[in-house]
Amino acid sequence: MSLPLHGHRLFRSHDLDHVREEMSRVLCPHDVFTLGRDARIDAEMNSLALDDVVLNYVHYGAPVAVDPGCTGDFIALQVPLTGFADVRCGCESLASTPDMMLVSRHNEPLQMRLSENARLLLTKVSWPFLLGTLSDLLGGYVPWPLRFELGLDVRGERQRRWFEFLTVYLRRASRPDLGLRTRLWGPYFQERLAVGLLRVQPNSYSAILDARPLPAPSRTLHRAIDILETTPERAHTGCSLAREVDISTRALDEAFRSRLATSIPEYLYHVRMRRAYLSLRWSEPGDVTVAGVAERWGFSEPGFSKWYYREFGETPQETLYH
Repeated sequence: MSLPLHGHRLFRSHDLDHVREEMSRVLCPHDVFTLGRDARIDAEMNSLALDDVVLNYVHYGAPVAVDPGCTGDFIALQVPLTGFADVRCGCESLASTPDMMLVSRHNEPLQMRLSENARLLLTKVSWPFLLGTLSDLLGGYVPWPLRFELGLDVRGERQRRWFEFLTVYLRRASRPDLGLRTRLWGPYFQERLAVGLLRVQPNSYSAILDARPLPAPSRTLHRAIDILETTPERAHTGCSLAREVDISTRALDEAFRSRLATSIPEYLYHVRMRRAYLSLRWSEPGDVTVAGVAERWGFSEPGFSKWYYREFGETPQETLYH
């Protein structure tokens, strides 16, 4: 069975110093010690760095103690696919299992003990990026510190959907040619991951984020629509669009949902799909390829042909060779 992010191998090593050096470079300086006199490290790490998120698969191959201390400028979203982790963050402890994800705190010392069979999905999320996303959701006002509960139970309905979103895109990113570093998909993925975390994991702003906001005024909604219709080639996200029209992301999203029965990403999806159709319709077969047009508008195979047929009742190839 393929490992997560198998197309982005960073290293495999039996040398503990090398493992510590490589992992510290990707994550943060930290200590790693094997537990047990006869324990031998057999570590591997796959890693894909985006702008504000780093996706990682980590396996030490031995029982180890890991001591990053305070991570400072990021938090770790860590869940073992197999095995377990005994975690301490500040004054709290957590038994992390495949059903219980660690959501670390950037300003509290982190320590953990990992079982020999612990195979970890570890997502590094920039703390300034997360705070900026929260600020956008609230319209620029973050009056008190953001603090998450330590454990995220992925069996809850909302939590499960968010976790499935993460794992689906981890699988997508495992192929280097279908990675998330695309100009249009990378920002969307990172923002949705951060917004989802803020919504599904109890935190000091949950009461505000769970309340239904007033929708943006019609004039603001029309400005946002005009931006999406005229510049779909830009890497728009809900937060970037809301900043451009000077309103909170929650209010703008509520306007799209209540007045147009859609979301900002869904609206942009249809705009880009129409542009892909026109690109194919107006081109000669020798001038463009379906894959090239799909990539230009933020789509990739597999999936594009199916989505395209659902939208227009014909395949991209049929449009191109009309």
